[in-house]
Amino acid sequence: MVKEISPISSPKEPNMEELELMVQWCAATYRSISRDATVERIWRVIVPREAIHHPFLMYGILALSALHLASNSSGATKENHLITARSYQSQAQTSLEKMKGKLNDSNSNAAFALYHILIVSAFAFPLTREPHQDQTPLDDLCEVFRLTKPFGDTITAVIDRVKAGEMKKLVEPSDQPPRMPDTSRLATMALLGINATLAHQNPAHERDVYSLTITYLGESLGKLARGGEIMIVAFQWILQIPARFIDLLRERQPFALIVLGHFAVILHSLREHWWMGEWGARLISQIGQLLDLKSRQSLSWVLDATGCYIPQP
Repeated sequence: MVKEISPISSPKEPNMEELELMVQWCAATYRSISRDATVERIWRVIVPREAIHHPFLMYGILALSALHLASNSSGATKENHLITARSYQSQAQTSLEKMKGKLNDSNSNAAFALYHILIVSAFAFPLTREPHQDQTPLDDLCEVFRLTKPFGDTITAVIDRVKAGEMKKLVEPSDQPPRMPDTSRLATMALLGINATLAHQNPAHERDVYSLTITYLGESLGKLARGGEIMIVAFQWILQIPARFIDLLRERQPFALIVLGHFAVILHSLREHWWMGEWGARLISQIGQLLDLKSRQSLSWVLDATGCYIPQP
């Protein structure tokens, strides 16, 4: 008697939405977070390979790819891409939260890549969605801080492992020549001087919060001038700033706004990326209009470094 052979079960149908988003990543999106050819291969090849083994990274890739498509779409198509991006973004954030305390050599590269994708996505959402009349560049930036700072401990925990692995070029100093004269040291010293003066004039002035924030900002501006990895430069400061500084920004404290105006120089240097655009320039403009004439003079270096201007009241 001939034994009947069971038919081979058909393979699972591919998710066409996910395939479309992965094609988008491999064709274009990965380039938008690569500083140059030296790290493009990492984002094009190594990061997707890591994502195959770590779904939390795959969620991040799919979310940013959907946002990129949304940025080039309109109407119902754009809205559908935004809904998709929000869904994958939420899954990525939830998954990364669960990784706390479980980081090891096998998942550190994936966690590091996802964190940077999440920050880029946090910047991209406000630029991609329909603008809200009451929302300002400063409000949007404070929201970026709120969304991304909780993951700072995760990045700090994996950075040494990343430096020792195949993604080390993402955190290595660049060999490129300086992109601009390093006048940032003088600007940082001027901010520290203002901080000391304000503390002398007002005992309630939160000198220590500002001092730490300015010191970290000086390090980031110095790296920018020396040609450091521009996204690491921008995102490192977000990781480092005290939570209280964000509160001072929300309170529209003048000196906090002045310090943030100096950080906007870094944002402005990223303006060619679709997920940043003219955010830096709009932020500088808003800050300038929130300050009185005397305080506005403390932004002179910012205006010189960026070529931006502040509209007259």
